[in-house]
Amino acid sequence: MCFSATGSFALSGILIGIGTASIVQSASPSHRMLAAAPILFGAQQAAEGVVWLTIGAPSDAMLQRLGVDVFLGFALVVWPLWVPLSLQRIERDAGRRRILTGLCWFAAGVSASAAVLLSRWQPFAQVAGHSLRYDYPGTSNTALHVLLVLAYITSTVVPFFVSTSKLARTLGTTLVVSVVAAALIRREALTSVWCFFAAILSGVIFLAVNRSREPIAAPV
Repeated sequence: MCFSATGSFALSGILIGIGTASIVQSASPSHRMLAAAPILFGAQQAAEGVVWLTIGAPSDAMLQRLGVDVFLGFALVVWPLWVPLSLQRIERDAGRRRILTGLCWFAAGVSASAAVLLSRWQPFAQVAGHSLRYDYPGTSNTALHVLLVLAYITSTVVPFFVSTSKLARTLGTTLVVSVVAAALIRREALTSVWCFFAAILSGVIFLAVNRSREPIAAPV
């Protein structure tokens, strides 16, 4: 999965199916943003499938550029804001909701910065083993990269451990384990390989949405 065009498109179809089922099972409008996350994962994987199909083909350079931009746009622009906002919408504890609102504003800055930097850096994809690696030729500033990674983690991981939703911590732990495992498997192609675990996350989201039919707040 995710190691070829076929794998990317197959995973895309599975994720979109899970997302559709999650939305159908959603008990309330407030959960639909979280429920739709697998559909976004699916669209992201379809974009990487386009990258796989066009890589090494100069005649398809523009289409490949679009695929790279869409894939990284989801990874670096959409997800940092989507995560805290989707959890903020389902939060019932007033104090935690205020914290999540603050994280949403922080994440909006992270997403906007990522969009600007992506447009300046002009990233490109290349094959690394059986995966894709995304390189950013526009910068070699290590300190900036570290700062961006910390800001990204704050936006995409911390909200799961702020939320009182029953399965939020399960989702957060799954996310952390997935990223660490992906890094150990193929660190230089982390952005691409991590998609292998998107299916696991989507399955947990499906369970979380199903459980939204029960009271979502849990003692903390």
